[in-house]
Amino acid sequence: MQKFRQAFTAFKGKAAAFFRARGYYIALTACILVLCVAAVVAFSAPQGGEDTPNPTDAPVAYSNDERLNEAARTPVLPLPTPSPSPSPTPSPIPDFTQAPRPTKAPARTKASPPVSGEIIWGFAVDSLLYSRTLNQWMTHAGVDVASPKGTEVHAVFAGTIEAVYEDDALGVTIEVKSKDGMLAVYANLAKEPPVREGARLNAGDPIGTIGDTAISECGDKSHLHFELYLDGKAVDPAEYVLFEKAE
Repeated sequence: MQKFRQAFTAFKGKAAAFFRARGYYIALTACILVLCVAAVVAFSAPQGGEDTPNPTDAPVAYSNDERLNEAARTPVLPLPTPSPSPSPTPSPIPDFTQAPRPTKAPARTKASPPVSGEIIWGFAVDSLLYSRTLNQWMTHAGVDVASPKGTEVHAVFAGTIEAVYEDDALGVTIEVKSKDGMLAVYANLAKEPPVREGARLNAGDPIGTIGDTAISECGDKSHLHFELYLDGKAVDPAEYVLFEKAE
């Protein structure tokens, strides 16, 4: 036990001598270590022990401009979610099937002629024909049907006699108007025809006989001068009446 005390006393003396000789440096080193540890702890931990503030919780700094303050107080609305665009509807495929062909209108049934005979002078309103009687070129609003003097003339269409008169150029003339508005003109008739204005006729009824009263056509062979008008316009009688064809 005595030896232990002596050894401990010797250690204390050496330690005291060591600290007396180098104690200043040891204390300085310890202080530096403490400062380093404190600096690391200070920079790594939040100051004051508070949580990191959320930027959205920061107070809004207001300006003297009221418009800016109002804009700052207005909450920012979220952008609307764009709705998906509808898929384009595909265009219908055109039908290339052949359209039905239009049916032809039935052929017009032509009326029977007012007298038997062939046409010796045809219809010409857009061209000129030479008149042997007048010795000049002229238009011709009707047709001349060759037939002997005294031949009975028949109504082509049913209708009403509109007028009976003697024309300066075409002689004794009778006008008959049908229900559909067609006006038939019979000229170069004999004097004193057996019909009067206002009389109603059926197709085929006699209206007079061929004469020689047409001064403008007296140089031609005996004939009936026949005209047709539709809506006040002269039309070709051969389109509506079945005349004999020249041989």
